[in-house]
Amino acid sequence: MLSPADLDALVLAPGTKAVPLDGSVRTLGDFSGRGLSLLGGDIPMPAAVLKRAAIDNNLSVMQAYVDAAGARLAPHAKTTMCPQLLARQIEGGAWGLTAATMTQLKLCHEIGAPRLILANQLVGRAEIECLRDLTTKAPDRPVYVLVDGEAGVRAISEIFAAAPEAPPARLLIELGMADGRCGVRSADEGLALGRLIHALPGVELHGVEGYEGLVFSDHAVRDAVEVDAYLDGLIGLHHALRAEGLYAPDEMVLTAGGSAYYDLVARALAGETPGATIVLRSGCYVTHDSGFYRELLSRMDAREAVGVPPRLRPALEVWTRVISRPQPDMAIVMMGKRDVSFDIHLPTARRWFRPGLHERAQGVDGIVTAKLADQHGFLTIAPDADLAVGDLLGFEISHPCTTFDKWSVLLEVDETYGVLGGLKTFF
Repeated sequence: MLSPADLDALVLAPGTKAVPLDGSVRTLGDFSGRGLSLLGGDIPMPAAVLKRAAIDNNLSVMQAYVDAAGARLAPHAKTTMCPQLLARQIEGGAWGLTAATMTQLKLCHEIGAPRLILANQLVGRAEIECLRDLTTKAPDRPVYVLVDGEAGVRAISEIFAAAPEAPPARLLIELGMADGRCGVRSADEGLALGRLIHALPGVELHGVEGYEGLVFSDHAVRDAVEVDAYLDGLIGLHHALRAEGLYAPDEMVLTAGGSAYYDLVARALAGETPGATIVLRSGCYVTHDSGFYRELLSRMDAREAVGVPPRLRPALEVWTRVISRPQPDMAIVMMGKRDVSFDIHLPTARRWFRPGLHERAQGVDGIVTAKLADQHGFLTIAPDADLAVGDLLGFEISHPCTTFDKWSVLLEVDETYGVLGGLKTFF
């Protein structure tokens, strides 16, 4: 098991970003209790920070929302891949965790997740054997994995059936969509696959899985109708499998719900599938953002599908310094594609701090991130803007997943940007 003490003892690799340059921080635990201050100049720029108060809020309101909807929460670990945050999600009431790869799943297992979902196809000898070994060692901590075809089912069955001491692999049939990712393309295909699972040794059918997040356009109402239709198909497949008695006698799981439509998933599944455990898999709620997911939350407000959506707050910021004012209408900051997400929207400057002038970070607007290079950000500003070389700027981001994976350590901070500790990611 990977314990908090193990994480604190981790020696930080040379070149780790946002580690003080004076050698005072050698292990992850060294960040705590040192009185380090981002605004006080103790941290080299750029630095990714997480605001503790916002994280605490997000964990609390999301868990309360899912509980009230009659569902369970298995947050997707791929968002942060940070054991400290994942442990807090479990402690806050999460039913389990979700992973995209067996490497991610193994890490989640090592931190003690009570249940796990591999929200992807399980393919490959090494991966299947890893699942077999994990479930054999901890049969009381179930793992559910996806299948969408005969080849995958037979490969899992062969490896599990060859190990009599291993409990059967718990399979979920994935229902896909036309031109989407993995998954059977019809209820008939899913039913045929369920019959095959029922007939083979070493495997059991425990439910149906789907991912509706591929539906997204500028037409929010049309998107919601399309998602509802997809969820109707998911429910229909579940009922067909159940009617034929193809499920194992243990827990039935129906799972969907990324970070865009978990309200629609909760409304559709919770009322139509008695006896099944409804599991939502949103991951980005833990930090939220100020771009893509803020827009999606506003769409939930308009839908009012299941009560008032959780009041999430952006927790993740990337801070850096202005390093050049080469033109009156331009500023250059030390922050680029290696530091911040840029796959959906570019980062937005929200906070400004000038050492010697400000006591606290100030709100700022009118600064536009025009483009990013590897290590530089190009800002468009008013020619008379009061922005000087050496000033600190804090940027809010759009899409946390592709910011987290650029940082091996993020700093957890209080409301004054005092450093409370280091948060380790494993990508």
